[in-house]
Amino acid sequence: MNQGVKNIITLITVVIGFLLAWKLKTIVGYVLISLVLALIGRPIIQILKKPSFKGKKLPNGLIAAFTLLILFIFFSGVFSLFIPLVMEEARIISSINFENVAEGLKEPINDCQNWLQTNHLMSPENNLEDELFSIFSFTQVGTLFNSIFGILGNSLIGLFSIMFITFFFLKEKYLVNTVITAFTPEDKQENINNILKNTKELLSRYFIGIIIQIAAITLLVSTSLSFLGVQHAILIGFLAGVINVIPYIGPIIGGIIGVLIGISTNLHLDFYNEILPLSGKIFLVFAAMQLIDNFIFQPLIFSNSVKAHPLEIFLVVLSAGIIWGISGMIVAIPFYTLLRIIAKEFLSEFKVIEQLTKNI
Repeated sequence: MNQGVKNIITLITVVIGFLLAWKLKTIVGYVLISLVLALIGRPIIQILKKPSFKGKKLPNGLIAAFTLLILFIFFSGVFSLFIPLVMEEARIISSINFENVAEGLKEPINDCQNWLQTNHLMSPENNLEDELFSIFSFTQVGTLFNSIFGILGNSLIGLFSIMFITFFFLKEKYLVNTVITAFTPEDKQENINNILKNTKELLSRYFIGIIIQIAAITLLVSTSLSFLGVQHAILIGFLAGVINVIPYIGPIIGGIIGVLIGISTNLHLDFYNEILPLSGKIFLVFAAMQLIDNFIFQPLIFSNSVKAHPLEIFLVVLSAGIIWGISGMIVAIPFYTLLRIIAKEFLSEFKVIEQLTKNI
């Protein structure tokens, strides 16, 4: 078979593969989630492989089952602790009368509008109240929360599928390697093995770091808000930790959501004397958290775990956000890490690639 025919067959195979992946994107999603869980479980696997009984190691199947059980207990504990709080908040928010919210905030919004217009920061033709409430609707957000958790509540098949796939990824260490190398030419075998090894190591550290970051921010924000007497401190802290997965702008979004939760559940209070100081406390906590996150958590997690310069990470995340939005920002660092690993193996003769991948 000549090279031209081989190339045509390869191209057709790749196109069919992409079409199938798109058609079966739900299953692809299960596999990707399972891969992430397997990467998180790698350190547990390594710990469980050390002990031996009567000179024999634990069977791989038993180690994988223990690891999966630990992951299941951990994530079930987290969800069982926080999901009821989120559901209750969603119920409260969705029950709020939108007209009452607008009426309750009418005076401060008008004052703000007058200030903006006086300082020529807003056109007299614009109405700040209409613009604010067109951007954010408490009712819509409550409905969104309920829809999300309604979907999660009906995802038993997805949960079973993810656990089943994760078990075999944990049990058979080289399962992914075997599948990938089956499509790899012999002369590229060593490169692919290096890529898989480095990818597992770096992304495992990254995803474990993300879990630590979520836990640290949840604890930091919840404790700080509780100390300041803010209601729903644990809920706001948990949402802040989860949303902080979005690099750099996550704390800002978390702060806005925290303030909105504070306002939405305290509409009976006077705005200037009680709600405004409450909002100030929440913003103060999130500002402090932003500084700690930017100078401690993110350099340790994003830079050290994937071995890239903080400025490099920032530019990658910013570019991904411009091109693909928030979803792009979330996957930017893992995807960029994978690209760097591949580039090191196949494009290391280029000086720029050599500089970008020298720490891997």
